[in-house]
Amino acid sequence: MIKAILYNTQTGSCKRYAEELSRTLVLPVYSVDDHPAIADGEVIYVSWVMAGSVVGYAKVKKQVPVAAVCAVGMAPAGPYGVKAGREKNKVPASVGYFCLQGGFNINKLPLPMKLIMQWKVKDIAKRLESKRAKTPLSAQEQATYVMATRGQGEPASWDVSEVVAWARSR
Repeated sequence: MIKAILYNTQTGSCKRYAEELSRTLVLPVYSVDDHPAIADGEVIYVSWVMAGSVVGYAKVKKQVPVAAVCAVGMAPAGPYGVKAGREKNKVPASVGYFCLQGGFNINKLPLPMKLIMQWKVKDIAKRLESKRAKTPLSAQEQATYVMATRGQGEPASWDVSEVVAWARSR
């Protein structure tokens, strides 16, 4: 049984998703750095993605059973992201895995990550411009493009309905 939502955030998106899940599922929400022991239950872990890795997942799964992972990043959600994310992070099939598009603010990143992302957003924008030349961008792709070109932005939506439906179906 899911007992809590744990989150790890860099720019605030994961906290926002965790709080929305907490309100909707009526579960307590805690920062991964400041949570009580969770006895006889599982958690939903919400964290940001860096180079395909869900930050902190390997450590959290050693501390508490994880029922689901919500991977939050700039990229549009999609089935490829779920498959690749599961593989990269070694998330078993018995654990729910969800890709959520988060917001982005390059100015909230620590300097080393900011420098990496200054380079990476140019590549992201270039790929989306190339795609846009052939076919219209989805709402999520357009949100990613805005984030990449402006250095900040919001996701196309803050939708947690897929995670909520999964949790309620358990």
